[in-house]
Amino acid sequence: MFMTRLVAVATQKFIADVATDALQQCKARVSSIVKDKRDKQQKDKRLILTMEDLSKALQEYGVNVKHPDYFADSPSAGLDSASRED
Repeated sequence: MFMTRLVAVATQKFIADVATDALQQCKARVSSIVKDKRDKQQKDKRLILTMEDLSKALQEYGVNVKHPDYFADSPSAGLDSASRED
């Protein structure tokens, strides 16, 4: 019971740290885009966390996240008709 609780707390701390670092990456990205004060006031106040922000934050912890070269919407996408199992 104690070990399960310890792992749960450590996992929660790790996720919270990664999320905080990703938020800082997102804020830095947005602030580099918006430089004019008038544009900043007109800009939407919401921040959008991107995969690039998360990847940079995880890289600081030694976790490398690679983006897929392509997206397949089904398991058989990209396979030729001869190799498909029906």
